[in-house]
Amino acid sequence: HLHPGDHVGLVGRNGSGKTTLLRAMVGELGADGGRIVVRSGARVGWLPQQAVSGSTRTVWEEARSGMTRLLALKAELDAAEARAGDPGGPERLERATDAFRLAGGYAADEKVGEVLHGLGFLPETWHRTCDTFSGGWQMRIALARLLLSDPDVALFDEPTNHLDLEARTWLANHLAAAPYAFVVVSHDRWLLDRCVSRVAEVRNRKVHEYTGNFASFLAQRELRDEQAATAYGRQQSEIARLERFVERFGAKATKAAQARSRQKALDKMERVDAPEKQRKAARLKLPEAPPGALQAVQLVNATVGWSEDAPVLSGVDLSLDRGMRLVLLGPNGCGKSTILRALAGDSVLLAGRRRLGDRVRIGVFHQDLAQELPPDPSPLDLLAQENPLVPPERVRSVLGALGLPGDMALRPIGVLSGGEKARVALASLVLRPCNVLMLDEPTNHLDAETVDVLVEALQDYEGAVLLVTHDRFVVERVATHVGRIADGKLTLREGVRPEDFERPKAEKVGVTEVSAEAVDHQERKRRQREAERARRRLQQVQDEIPKAEAKLAELDDALIAAATDHAKVTELARQREQVQSAVDGLYAEWEALEEAVG
Repeated sequence: HLHPGDHVGLVGRNGSGKTTLLRAMVGELGADGGRIVVRSGARVGWLPQQAVSGSTRTVWEEARSGMTRLLALKAELDAAEARAGDPGGPERLERATDAFRLAGGYAADEKVGEVLHGLGFLPETWHRTCDTFSGGWQMRIALARLLLSDPDVALFDEPTNHLDLEARTWLANHLAAAPYAFVVVSHDRWLLDRCVSRVAEVRNRKVHEYTGNFASFLAQRELRDEQAATAYGRQQSEIARLERFVERFGAKATKAAQARSRQKALDKMERVDAPEKQRKAARLKLPEAPPGALQAVQLVNATVGWSEDAPVLSGVDLSLDRGMRLVLLGPNGCGKSTILRALAGDSVLLAGRRRLGDRVRIGVFHQDLAQELPPDPSPLDLLAQENPLVPPERVRSVLGALGLPGDMALRPIGVLSGGEKARVALASLVLRPCNVLMLDEPTNHLDAETVDVLVEALQDYEGAVLLVTHDRFVVERVATHVGRIADGKLTLREGVRPEDFERPKAEKVGVTEVSAEAVDHQERKRRQREAERARRRLQQVQDEIPKAEAKLAELDDALIAAATDHAKVTELARQREQVQSAVDGLYAEWEALEEAVG
């Protein structure tokens, strides 16, 4: 059931049926059983994974075309203005003006600009036609059109697939404040934690609902599975006990009545379903990093790009050292992958030098590798051929940990999906001992559980890591250093900060091109609204911190009281870790908000 204002995250392993369910909800697929009921007159917006239109309208026109209700009100207003001199005309004009104003008509252009800016479109691109953009950017245009359509219900299938980190952050915040109901399919854990209040999990052809965000869902699911297994085990024990009694005493006259009574109890017993089998994500352990130089690979005053006439980045000084996990951040097209390929030695520098340390062995992953795999062998056979000294059990374990368990590892690579091929390429890298890993968007086709597995493996890895990703969850847990690329320059520093996920202020511009005065006015209004939202959120955070710390103290007391109960201590410790994480997050948000409001 989806009620007005519900924000639902639809999750599940790849291939579990999430997209199929969305297509059924929107009417593209019929239901094999039951009914799909949509309230009469409800406006349903739908963003499939592939929404490339090739429209010849400009970006601005295409995005604005989603505002159908507002455009209809504008047409009514124009008609009323044209007939203002007719009998009853002034009254009709007043009604049309009020309706247009109350619907936000006079702020429509500002809203269009804010959405386009949030999704990463620079003002100079707003008047380009849609068909001049790549497929990924056309997906952003389709997303902008849906966000501006004022639906009653919106259905999003992997809306972050083609978004950079800044656009993902903006979208998560935008959806969190959305007045309409929506269902979003996403493997982006940070987005799900930020913007949903319910989670529906598709598992074993059933849908299970949980209240709260993604982190809350994980805790609730674990508890639910434990309770289901316990209830099933108890009932099976009771059934076995009753059946033994019936079998033993059913033929004895002195016990026949009791045996019949127990048989009736068995017949009437409402059987508890066997616990659903949830494939546990295997632990992924990367090979130990071989000894090598502390300064693994360096770029010295390097210029990178495809042409000396138009370099992507210049003056790059970068040292990737052992134990360092560097994440490159910046908008799409800024040069992150170019830097990675330059460090890997896969592209020639336009200027400067690349220094490779002694005994350094580099392993590289990028999405193109999936297309280079041979089609005939199975993943298991291919990886066994590449790694003859690695036991087959280890190969199977790695494939399973990356989401290719059982029979999936035995299918010919040629019949696998693009995402599954990418997992094979990633597994190939994981099996090779390297002391430097360079990963370009390794989580693109991984579900949330598999992302967790990869994150833990990278956290335990002792070599150097260079990572390009738009997944905030991964950045926050993996990065020891951040390299921010902006204006053709690379800035390196230690640690991760909240502002790393916001669009740099230098990129923030006005929202219309009507006039400089209009831009300034609209920008001031936008900043005022942002400041007001920040002040309100700051007050909420200040109210939430004492409550969270009180819960932390309560759990500390409970841990002391339960010192001899190992199972209870384990559960309380898990709860305390979650609450402590929430407290840390609140304090980090508090600092960022105080800086924002001045």
